[in-house]
Amino acid sequence: MEQGGCGRMLLRMNKLLPIVAVLLAALALTTLSSASAAPSQSSHHPKKQVFTITTKVLDEAQVDVGKPGPSLGDSNVITEDAYRNGKRVGTSDLTCTIMRLQLAPKFFFAGQCLNTTNLPGGQITAQGTVTSDQIEKAPFQQVITGGTGIYKGVGGVLTVDDRGDGPAHLTFELVR
Repeated sequence: MEQGGCGRMLLRMNKLLPIVAVLLAALALTTLSSASAAPSQSSHHPKKQVFTITTKVLDEAQVDVGKPGPSLGDSNVITEDAYRNGKRVGTSDLTCTIMRLQLAPKFFFAGQCLNTTNLPGGQITAQGTVTSDQIEKAPFQQVITGGTGIYKGVGGVLTVDDRGDGPAHLTFELVR
C-alpha cells in the first residue's frame, strides 16, 4: 500500500475499525463490572453499567467502490474477538464507510461506523461518525444505540481507545 495521504488514510481507517472501534480503533486486559447483570425493572432512576473489553482483529477487508484509492462509499469491514481478563467472551464486528473526503490541501475523511458486539446474554450496537482528526486524538466516542437480551433497552456511550500498535480498548457506559 502506498504511504502517501491516501495510504495513510486507509491505515488510519484500519486502526479505527478495531473499535468500534473503530474501530473503533488497535488491547491491554481490563475488567468487566456488572456486564451480565440483568437490569432491575423496579427502578425509576437510570442505572449505569461500565465495563471494558479488549479486541483482537481476526480479519478485515477494504471495499473500494469508486475510482481506485479513497473515495466516497469506500468501506472497511472488520471482525474481531472480544476478551476480558484474557478469556474470549464474544465478538465485535464493524464496518466504516467513507462519507466525507478531502484530499487537498489537508487530507481529511469522515466515516460512518456501525459496530455490533456480541457478549454472553446479548448484543450491544453502537454507531457514529469518526473523522481522521479524531483517530489521531484517540480515544473517541460513539453512541450506543441499543441491544438485545440482557442489554435490551440500553443506551449510552462507547469509548474506543486504539492508541498505539496494540489491541483496542472498548469501554461501554450503558444507561438503562
